Amino acid sequence: MPEWADTGIVLSVKRYGENDAVVSFLTSAHGRHSGLCKGAFGKRQAGTFQQGNLVKLRWKARLEEHLGTVFAELAEAYAVRVMNDSHRLTALSCLCAMSDLLPEREDLSGFFEKTLEQIVLLPFDGFEERYVRWELDLLALSGFGMDLTHCALSGTTENLAYVSPKSGRAVNAAAAEPWKDRLLPLPEFLTVPAMAPKNLQEMKDAFSLTGFFLENYLSKTLDCRIPSVRARFVAAVCNGGEGDKI
Repeated sequence: MPEWADTGIVLSVKRYGENDAVVSFLTSAHGRHSGLCKGAFGKRQAGTFQQGNLVKLRWKARLEEHLGTVFAELAEAYAVRVMNDSHRLTALSCLCAMSDLLPEREDLSGFFEKTLEQIVLLPFDGFEERYVRWELDLLALSGFGMDLTHCALSGTTENLAYVSPKSGRAVNAAAAEPWKDRLLPLPEFLTVPAMAPKNLQEMKDAFSLTGFFLENYLSKTLDCRIPSVRARFVAAVCNGGEGDKI
């Protein structure tokens, strides 16, 4: 009988019967994994299975390919930290919903740590740009990584201003001039790890860039729809939200 113990982030919860639920987790060592959690909606487990919470879990099943049963214990109640901030709560839901698109039981080395870091830092300023960088990591993990380090045409690392929608590679402003109408704007802050966006337009361009590859590549490859919560989060940032702080 297969069995393992791990740490996981609660991604989604689907009621199963009166008090049970099928819960999806992003785990540290077992990728995205689901299991039946008995009593998930009972009084003893109240608050445990909130999106974004960190739990210690134990999974077991009769056969490896079975759904299996999960026994979970709350480790950190991250959801409650942003419960009174609708903007950050939407960001948390977006992180979890987007992670829930990933195929189950595949190696997601390093992605658990990157996602947990986003959740831990949600209460602090700058979470919007951290989130869009996280989407770049999500795309890279799914096989659609962008090369934003140098120009695909000239090789220069200076004045990178566009991204090819076909190759996902950066293009220098001068080299891109004849084709710029067919390219995607590249905000400067995405080319420098520690740089913050200069203005709201850079955030809009960043979300448009990752959104293009999410819709046209990841969504089609995984045969899934991008969760509507992403559109709500992007709208909150680009139409106000906390965008005035950028």
